[in-house]
Amino acid sequence: MKILKNKIFWFTIYGIFITLVFLYLLFPSDIAQNRLEESVAPSGLILKTGSLKPSLPFGLKIKKVRLGSGSSPNIYFQGDSLDVQFHPLIFFRDKKNIRLSGKAYGGTFSGNFKTTAAGFYPPQEGTLKFKNIALDQYTLIKTLTGKQITGKASGNWTQAAGSGGRENSSATISLLLNKGSYPLAEPFLGLQRIDFDRGEIQARLENRVLKFEKFQIFSPQMDCSLNGDIMLVDEFKNSPVNLTGEIIISGRKVKMNVTIEGTIANPSIRYM
Repeated sequence: MKILKNKIFWFTIYGIFITLVFLYLLFPSDIAQNRLEESVAPSGLILKTGSLKPSLPFGLKIKKVRLGSGSSPNIYFQGDSLDVQFHPLIFFRDKKNIRLSGKAYGGTFSGNFKTTAAGFYPPQEGTLKFKNIALDQYTLIKTLTGKQITGKASGNWTQAAGSGGRENSSATISLLLNKGSYPLAEPFLGLQRIDFDRGEIQARLENRVLKFEKFQIFSPQMDCSLNGDIMLVDEFKNSPVNLTGEIIISGRKVKMNVTIEGTIANPSIRYM
Protein backbone atom coordinates (compact mmCIF):
# COMPACT_ATOMS: atom_id res chain seq x y z
CA MET A 1 0.00 0.00 0.00
CA LYS A 2 1.28 3.44 -0.95
CA ILE A 3 0.20 4.99 2.36
CA LEU A 4 2.62 2.72 4.25
CA LYS A 5 5.47 4.18 2.20
CA ASN A 6 4.39 7.75 2.89
CA LYS A 7 6.73 9.50 5.35
CA ILE A 8 4.02 11.94 6.43
CA PHE A 9 1.86 9.01 7.54
CA TRP A 10 4.60 7.59 9.75
CA PHE A 11 5.47 11.02 11.18
CA THR A 12 1.80 11.40 12.10
CA ILE A 13 1.72 8.00 13.83
CA TYR A 14 4.95 8.86 15.63
CA GLY A 15 3.51 12.21 16.77
CA ILE A 16 0.37 10.57 18.14
CA PHE A 17 2.44 7.94 19.95
CA ILE A 18 4.76 10.52 21.55
CA THR A 19 1.77 12.63 22.59
CA LEU A 20 0.13 9.65 24.30
CA VAL A 21 3.38 8.79 26.09
CA PHE A 22 3.77 12.33 27.41
CA LEU A 23 0.12 12.50 28.45
CA TYR A 24 0.58 9.25 30.36
CA LEU A 25 3.82 10.34 32.05
CA LEU A 26 2.66 13.87 32.84
CA PHE A 27 -0.88 12.97 33.84
CA PRO A 28 -1.93 15.14 36.85
CA SER A 29 -2.91 12.20 39.05
CA ASP A 30 -3.36 14.15 42.28
CA ILE A 31 -5.55 16.82 40.67
CA ALA A 32 -7.66 14.24 38.83
CA GLN A 33 -8.04 12.18 42.02
CA ASN A 34 -9.33 15.18 43.99
CA ARG A 35 -11.68 16.23 41.16
CA LEU A 36 -13.10 12.72 40.90
CA GLU A 37 -13.79 12.48 44.64
CA GLU A 38 -15.41 15.94 44.63
CA SER A 39 -17.60 15.13 41.61
CA VAL A 40 -19.33 12.30 43.50
CA ALA A 41 -20.34 14.43 46.50
CA PRO A 42 -23.50 15.97 44.90
CA SER A 43 -24.97 12.44 44.67
CA GLY A 44 -24.90 12.13 48.47
CA LEU A 45 -21.97 9.70 48.32
CA ILE A 46 -18.41 9.82 49.61
CA LEU A 47 -15.64 8.45 47.39
CA LYS A 48 -12.15 7.78 48.73
CA THR A 49 -9.31 6.47 46.57
CA GLY A 50 -5.76 5.38 47.32
CA SER A 51 -4.26 6.30 43.96
CA LEU A 52 -5.31 7.17 40.41
CA LYS A 53 -3.44 6.69 37.14
CA PRO A 54 -4.34 6.75 33.44
CA SER A 55 -5.25 3.41 31.91
CA LEU A 56 -4.95 2.69 28.20
CA PRO A 57 -6.67 3.22 25.91
CA PHE A 58 -9.09 5.85 27.35
CA GLY A 59 -9.54 5.30 31.03
CA LEU A 60 -8.45 5.51 34.63
CA LYS A 61 -7.03 2.89 36.99
CA ILE A 62 -7.90 3.41 40.64
CA LYS A 63 -6.55 1.50 43.61
CA LYS A 64 -8.07 1.16 47.08
CA VAL A 65 -11.55 2.38 46.19
CA ARG A 66 -14.13 3.07 48.89
CA LEU A 67 -17.66 4.34 48.16
CA GLY A 68 -19.93 5.11 51.08
CA SER A 69 -23.02 7.03 52.06
CA GLY A 70 -22.76 10.68 52.99
CA SER A 71 -25.58 10.38 55.52
CA SER A 72 -24.82 7.02 57.19
CA PRO A 73 -21.81 4.79 57.98
CA ASN A 74 -22.81 2.34 55.22
CA ILE A 75 -20.02 1.34 52.83
CA TYR A 76 -21.55 0.42 49.46
CA PHE A 77 -18.33 -0.72 47.80
CA GLN A 78 -14.74 -1.29 48.80
CA GLY A 79 -12.36 -2.68 46.19
CA ASP A 80 -8.68 -3.36 45.70
CA SER A 81 -8.67 -1.97 42.15
CA LEU A 82 -11.03 -0.44 39.60
CA ASP A 83 -10.33 0.13 35.90
CA VAL A 84 -12.79 2.52 34.21
CA GLN A 85 -12.79 2.92 30.42
CA PHE A 86 -14.64 5.72 28.60
CA HIS A 87 -15.73 5.98 24.98
CA PRO A 88 -13.42 8.49 23.18
CA LEU A 89 -16.48 10.56 22.17
CA ILE A 90 -18.11 10.47 25.61
CA PHE A 91 -18.42 14.27 25.85
CA PHE A 92 -20.22 14.53 22.52
CA ARG A 93 -22.91 11.90 23.12
CA ASP A 94 -26.17 12.08 25.06
CA LYS A 95 -25.81 8.48 26.21
CA LYS A 96 -22.41 7.81 27.69
CA ASN A 97 -20.89 4.32 27.73
CA ILE A 98 -18.65 3.33 30.59
CA ARG A 99 -16.84 -0.01 30.93
CA LEU A 100 -15.33 -1.11 34.20
CA SER A 101 -13.51 -4.05 35.73
CA GLY A 102 -11.68 -4.71 38.95
CA LYS A 103 -11.01 -6.79 42.03
CA ALA A 104 -12.92 -6.70 45.30
CA TYR A 105 -13.86 -8.96 48.24
CA GLY A 106 -11.52 -11.71 47.06
CA GLY A 107 -13.15 -11.90 43.61
CA THR A 108 -13.39 -10.08 40.29
CA PHE A 109 -16.04 -8.10 38.44
CA SER A 110 -16.64 -6.40 35.09
CA GLY A 111 -19.48 -4.43 33.60
CA ASN A 112 -20.82 -1.98 31.08
CA PHE A 113 -23.08 0.97 31.93
CA LYS A 114 -24.96 3.67 30.07
CA THR A 115 -25.80 7.00 31.64
CA THR A 116 -26.91 10.44 30.44
CA ALA A 117 -25.67 13.99 30.59
CA ALA A 118 -27.92 14.50 33.64
CA GLY A 119 -25.46 12.54 35.76
CA PHE A 120 -23.38 9.39 36.04
CA TYR A 121 -25.24 8.08 39.09
CA PRO A 122 -27.46 6.19 39.15
CA PRO A 123 -26.82 4.61 35.73
CA GLN A 124 -29.69 4.47 33.26
CA GLU A 125 -28.95 0.88 32.31
CA GLY A 126 -26.12 -1.60 32.52
CA THR A 127 -24.79 -5.07 33.28
CA LEU A 128 -22.40 -6.30 35.93
CA LYS A 129 -20.75 -9.72 36.14
CA PHE A 130 -18.93 -10.91 39.24
CA LYS A 131 -17.08 -14.06 40.29
CA ASN A 132 -16.02 -15.54 43.65
CA ILE A 133 -17.15 -12.61 45.79
CA ALA A 134 -16.68 -13.45 49.50
CA LEU A 135 -20.01 -12.63 51.13
CA ASP A 136 -18.55 -12.31 54.64
CA GLN A 137 -16.17 -9.61 53.41
CA TYR A 138 -19.02 -7.55 51.94
CA THR A 139 -20.02 -5.91 55.23
CA LEU A 140 -23.07 -4.16 53.72
CA ILE A 141 -24.90 -7.52 53.67
CA LYS A 142 -24.64 -7.83 57.46
CA THR A 143 -25.58 -4.16 57.87
CA LEU A 144 -28.73 -4.56 55.78
CA THR A 145 -29.87 -7.99 56.97
CA GLY A 146 -28.43 -8.14 60.48
CA LYS A 147 -27.01 -11.60 59.66
CA GLN A 148 -23.48 -12.83 59.01
CA ILE A 149 -23.72 -14.74 55.72
CA THR A 150 -20.68 -16.57 54.39
CA GLY A 151 -19.76 -18.25 51.12
CA LYS A 152 -18.75 -17.30 47.60
CA ALA A 153 -21.10 -15.65 45.10
CA SER A 154 -20.86 -15.50 41.31
CA GLY A 155 -23.41 -14.22 38.84
CA ASN A 156 -24.67 -11.19 36.99
CA TRP A 157 -26.90 -8.17 37.47
CA THR A 158 -28.72 -6.35 34.67
CA GLN A 159 -30.58 -3.05 34.85
CA ALA A 160 -32.88 -1.82 32.07
CA ALA A 161 -34.40 1.64 31.76
CA GLY A 162 -38.21 1.82 31.71
CA SER A 163 -40.39 4.07 29.59
CA GLY A 164 -40.43 6.64 32.40
CA GLY A 165 -36.66 6.71 32.81
CA ARG A 166 -34.69 5.71 35.89
CA GLU A 167 -37.70 5.81 38.22
CA ASN A 168 -39.36 3.00 36.26
CA SER A 169 -36.24 0.96 35.59
CA SER A 170 -36.13 -2.74 36.41
CA ALA A 171 -33.32 -5.12 37.26
CA THR A 172 -32.66 -8.85 37.18
CA ILE A 173 -30.11 -10.77 39.20
CA SER A 174 -28.76 -14.29 38.89
CA LEU A 175 -26.62 -15.74 41.69
CA LEU A 176 -24.71 -18.97 42.20
CA LEU A 177 -23.66 -19.56 45.80
CA ASN A 178 -20.91 -21.92 46.90
CA LYS A 179 -19.83 -23.33 50.29
CA GLY A 180 -21.33 -20.99 52.85
CA SER A 181 -23.65 -20.61 55.82
CA TYR A 182 -26.81 -18.71 56.72
CA PRO A 183 -27.90 -18.18 60.36
CA LEU A 184 -31.51 -19.15 61.07
CA ALA A 185 -33.88 -16.68 62.73
CA GLU A 186 -34.93 -19.47 65.10
CA PRO A 187 -33.59 -23.02 65.73
CA PHE A 188 -34.89 -25.72 63.40
CA LEU A 189 -34.38 -29.40 64.31
CA GLY A 190 -31.57 -28.32 66.63
CA LEU A 191 -29.82 -26.29 63.90
CA GLN A 192 -28.76 -22.69 64.47
CA ARG A 193 -27.66 -22.20 60.88
CA ILE A 194 -27.69 -23.84 57.47
CA ASP A 195 -24.29 -24.81 56.07
CA PHE A 196 -24.95 -25.05 52.34
CA ASP A 197 -22.88 -26.62 49.59
CA ARG A 198 -24.45 -24.62 46.80
CA GLY A 199 -27.38 -22.41 46.00
CA GLU A 200 -29.04 -20.66 43.10
CA ILE A 201 -31.07 -17.46 43.11
CA GLN A 202 -32.85 -15.80 40.21
CA ALA A 203 -34.83 -12.66 40.98
CA ARG A 204 -36.32 -9.56 39.39
CA LEU A 205 -36.61 -6.10 40.93
CA GLU A 206 -39.42 -3.85 39.70
CA ASN A 207 -41.30 -1.04 41.43
CA ARG A 208 -39.40 -1.77 44.66
CA VAL A 209 -40.62 -5.38 44.70
CA LEU A 210 -37.95 -8.09 44.64
CA LYS A 211 -39.61 -11.17 43.15
CA PHE A 212 -37.80 -14.50 43.47
CA GLU A 213 -38.31 -16.69 40.42
CA LYS A 214 -35.89 -19.29 41.80
CA PHE A 215 -34.43 -19.66 45.29
CA GLN A 216 -32.80 -23.01 46.01
CA ILE A 217 -30.33 -24.01 48.71
CA PHE A 218 -28.69 -27.44 48.91
CA SER A 219 -26.97 -28.49 52.14
CA PRO A 220 -25.98 -31.69 53.97
CA GLN A 221 -28.81 -31.07 56.47
CA MET A 222 -31.61 -30.16 54.07
CA ASP A 223 -32.60 -28.89 50.64
CA CYS A 224 -34.78 -25.79 50.49
CA SER A 225 -36.75 -24.29 47.60
CA LEU A 226 -38.62 -20.97 47.91
CA ASN A 227 -40.48 -18.45 45.78
CA GLY A 228 -42.33 -15.23 46.47
CA ASP A 229 -41.33 -11.61 46.97
CA ILE A 230 -39.93 -8.97 49.28
CA MET A 231 -41.37 -5.44 49.26
CA LEU A 232 -38.32 -3.20 49.69
CA VAL A 233 -38.57 -0.18 51.98
CA ASP A 234 -36.04 2.51 52.87
CA GLU A 235 -35.08 0.69 56.09
CA PHE A 236 -34.08 -2.58 54.41
CA LYS A 237 -34.34 -4.66 57.60
CA ASN A 238 -38.02 -3.78 57.85
CA SER A 239 -38.89 -4.93 54.31
CA PRO A 240 -41.99 -7.22 54.38
CA VAL A 241 -41.30 -10.82 53.35
CA ASN A 242 -43.75 -13.15 51.61
CA LEU A 243 -42.09 -16.46 50.70
CA THR A 244 -43.43 -20.00 50.41
CA GLY A 245 -41.79 -23.29 49.49
CA GLU A 246 -40.68 -26.66 50.77
CA ILE A 247 -37.89 -28.25 52.76
CA ILE A 248 -36.61 -31.79 52.28
CA ILE A 249 -34.75 -33.16 55.31
CA SER A 250 -31.63 -34.98 54.16
CA GLY A 251 -31.46 -38.68 55.03
CA ARG A 252 -35.05 -38.87 56.30
CA LYS A 253 -36.62 -37.92 52.95
CA VAL A 254 -39.20 -35.93 54.90
CA LYS A 255 -40.83 -33.11 52.94
CA MET A 256 -42.26 -30.06 54.73
CA ASN A 257 -44.00 -26.96 53.43
CA VAL A 258 -42.71 -23.66 54.78
CA THR A 259 -44.10 -20.12 54.83
CA ILE A 260 -41.94 -17.10 55.71
CA GLU A 261 -43.63 -13.80 56.55
CA GLY A 262 -42.82 -10.81 58.74
CA THR A 263 -39.74 -8.75 57.88
CA ILE A 264 -36.14 -9.48 56.95
CA ALA A 265 -34.95 -8.61 60.46
CA ASN A 266 -37.81 -10.38 62.23
CA PRO A 267 -39.23 -13.17 60.03
CA SER A 268 -42.14 -15.39 61.07
CA ILE A 269 -41.63 -18.98 59.90
CA ARG A 270 -44.36 -21.64 59.82
CA TYR A 271 -43.76 -25.31 58.97
CA MET A 272 -46.54 -27.63 57.75
